[in-house]
Amino acid sequence: MSSKFEVVVLFSSFVVALGSRLEDFKSIYPSVKNGNDTRIPLTLGLMVSFSGDYVTSSSIASVQIALDLINENSSLLPGYRLQYKLTDSQCNQTVAYDSFFLKYVREQPNIVGLVGSGCEDATIAVASISHYFNITQVSPDSAAPVLEDRTKYRRYFQMLPSESSLPIVYKVLCTMFGWRKLHTITAENDVFNKVLDVTRGLLKGVAEITSVIYNDANPQNSIDYYIHNERLFDEDTRIIELAMYESDARKVVCEAYHKSKISPKYVLILRTWYPSGWWDPANELNYILNCTKRQMENALNGALSVSLDTFYNAEDSLSGLTFSQYWDWYTQLGDKLGLNYNHSDPTFFDAVWAYAIALNKTIQDLNEQTCGTTSFMSNNSCQTSIENFAYSNSAFVERMFKHLSNTSFTGITGNVSFTTNGIRSSYAIGVSQYRFNKAGILEIVPIGYVTQTGEMIFNETESSETIFPYGIPPDGTTFTVEKGIEKPLTIIMYILAILGMILVSVCIGFTAIFHKTRLVRLTSPALTMITCSGCCLLYICIFFAAIQSKAILPTSVICNVRIWLWSIGYSLAFGPILVKTCRIYYIFNDPRPNKLAVKDWMLVAIVCILVAIDVVLMILTLSVPQLRVGAVLVHDLVNPKSETGFFEEETMNMILVCESTPKKSFQIWRIILIAYKAILQASAIPLAFAIRKVKTKGLNDSKYLVAIVFITSISLAVIIVCYAAIYDHVNTSAAIYSIGAWITSTTILSLLFIPKFYYLYCDPNGENLGSTCNYEEKLSSLEDRINQLETELRTLKKTRKTIRQASQSNFILVGNDTLPPCNKNGIAEHVKSTDVSTEMGFESAVEDNVCQRIDDDFDRENTIASLRITSQSERLEPAAGLVIEKDETLSLTTQESVFLAQASPVTGRS
Repeated sequence: MSSKFEVVVLFSSFVVALGSRLEDFKSIYPSVKNGNDTRIPLTLGLMVSFSGDYVTSSSIASVQIALDLINENSSLLPGYRLQYKLTDSQCNQTVAYDSFFLKYVREQPNIVGLVGSGCEDATIAVASISHYFNITQVSPDSAAPVLEDRTKYRRYFQMLPSESSLPIVYKVLCTMFGWRKLHTITAENDVFNKVLDVTRGLLKGVAEITSVIYNDANPQNSIDYYIHNERLFDEDTRIIELAMYESDARKVVCEAYHKSKISPKYVLILRTWYPSGWWDPANELNYILNCTKRQMENALNGALSVSLDTFYNAEDSLSGLTFSQYWDWYTQLGDKLGLNYNHSDPTFFDAVWAYAIALNKTIQDLNEQTCGTTSFMSNNSCQTSIENFAYSNSAFVERMFKHLSNTSFTGITGNVSFTTNGIRSSYAIGVSQYRFNKAGILEIVPIGYVTQTGEMIFNETESSETIFPYGIPPDGTTFTVEKGIEKPLTIIMYILAILGMILVSVCIGFTAIFHKTRLVRLTSPALTMITCSGCCLLYICIFFAAIQSKAILPTSVICNVRIWLWSIGYSLAFGPILVKTCRIYYIFNDPRPNKLAVKDWMLVAIVCILVAIDVVLMILTLSVPQLRVGAVLVHDLVNPKSETGFFEEETMNMILVCESTPKKSFQIWRIILIAYKAILQASAIPLAFAIRKVKTKGLNDSKYLVAIVFITSISLAVIIVCYAAIYDHVNTSAAIYSIGAWITSTTILSLLFIPKFYYLYCDPNGENLGSTCNYEEKLSSLEDRINQLETELRTLKKTRKTIRQASQSNFILVGNDTLPPCNKNGIAEHVKSTDVSTEMGFESAVEDNVCQRIDDDFDRENTIASLRITSQSERLEPAAGLVIEKDETLSLTTQESVFLAQASPVTGRS
């Protein structure tokens, strides 16, 4: 066999020329002229179809060429002349039955074999009964899988491989081009149903098969019904096989054009055995196509076709002709007879030769046998000549059947041999493509063939690039694409996290360096460090929110790390803010004289308890399977599907989210965690509102604590609501999550440290609380203070009258306060040694003592109104009530609490 196959492709408008009818041809060929041929005629039946779904009348030219060559060959059928008797099956089962009985049983009761019967439907009908008349049948153009049943079609042979071998081509194409889906539109009959079953079995695990099986006999299941109801195509499949006759194929191709399901984005796969020019709407006699010829050609351009009749240019065929020589002769005779061409006609040529060889061997058997043997006995009579064959002679048909079964020769279509089922054994399935040539004419171009072993062999000039110049079309499979955070957003998140980490580093360094200054010491450095560590964890959490992984396990780890960082980081960052707010509220709102002094270590212990609660909740997620958090692949709700690229491939966008199974348990756990954070925020809000008017310089960060509480509360509420609503929106949720963590951390650090940076800039020693760099502002503040003191002094002078009345007592009343004597010897002693004449001196002395006492108090930077004083100061007088312990922890004495409770803006007393 030649190494290169050539698929025969013909380009005429239609297989039956106008006026091509059975009546236009002689029923017997060749006819004897002038009685010069004295050879005994042996008649073959030739049943073709001049009309119907599949027309094969053009094969007459091929059969006549074969008969002429056989009859001229003296080594074949010596003394005999082979001829045919022609009849028409119309590609119809009933007509085929009638023609068979009329022409070959009644009129010609001794045909030695039958070639035909024109199409699968007619062939199936005749092959099911021909063996009852001891007639062997060879079909050159039928390939229905049902014909492989030797128990039913006992004397049947065919020159084509079975249609059931086509699925191997589909498997090869799907494997080669990466197609995982195939949609087939199949006519419901014996020809195509079995092919679909084989296709499903062969492509199992390779490609998913969807199908539309129609039956024109049922109006509710016809091809027109599917077209009218727009149910013909599978919207998710782009590789479409058409398993039908040419009339229905025209309808489907036209519909594909109107639905834009054509090349280069779609691939149609058709049968090559349609007659050339079959797509022309003028060939449709029973249906008006809504397409022009050019539209049909545009729809077919780029489509593939598969062919069982793949031939090669045999140089050593038994007939002595090469395929090219045969083709030239065939086209000339076809033109002479008024026939157009059919691609399967060469198989008729070799079918006739197969009969000639089998008959020749049968004749040799007759010549070698003598009467008395049983080989050719029929009805107890001896048969020594083939011309005496009768349908009742089973011995003859057994010999013919044997020699046809053992046939093996080189024909113009390649090696001709049959399997035990009568199907041609050695074959290759051709693959062609519809293309426009340079002149704009649609052609069917051979691109290669698929061998019996399932290997695709391209012709020399063909490749995947020439078949699909725009790239291999997708099969319509909706690809699952795991969408992650967009790169620009990822970059922004990394930048925010890095800036936050820089800010944390600056704040920690500032606290460590200046922790001995009054400015830092009064804000409790230990709690400040805890706040910085919490903000650091929140910034690190942003890094983990931006990390992307398409694997389940790494993403699950990231999910858990992210939850731990956020939860613990939030508690560490906000916990100190909460406890500081509580302490300020406690100082100003509780007037009890013997209340407990609140020290920093107590606040640190409370923060540790808050963090411990977080740790317990986190451990629950690891220990309880129903709460265990992991990565789950879900549909992207923002953009569930998208079409990308030249082919507009549809992709199903998926995202990895952090959830647990069952989801309901995870939702409950998440609500508990968020509720815990909400409780912390909610408890801080009323406290912050209560201390919002505290202006004591010793509490130099109180107003910033209030701002932190309000801002973080609003931020947390917005984040929780938005994040819960768009949890499955990967980019938006990541942005909100990251921005929320960043705003919370940055707000806390900014409000705690930026004022201190400013104060330290104005006072490098960090000892003057609330210092400002503005001289005019300082001067204005000083003038206000002077005015205040003058006002208080005038008020004290008005108390002279009260002092005179109390001159006999051992104490002096000033407003509601009891003031002890200020001089060394005491006021009582002074009174006893003073007479009336010195009364004015006494009053003056008392006044001086009172005023000096008040001035001294104001000179100590308003220590009675301040809660934070320098660590170098010693214990103040009992009236002041402020105590600085050796460990620099701020606490309150009984008298301090009483005084501040009376002067506090929280209680409204002054």
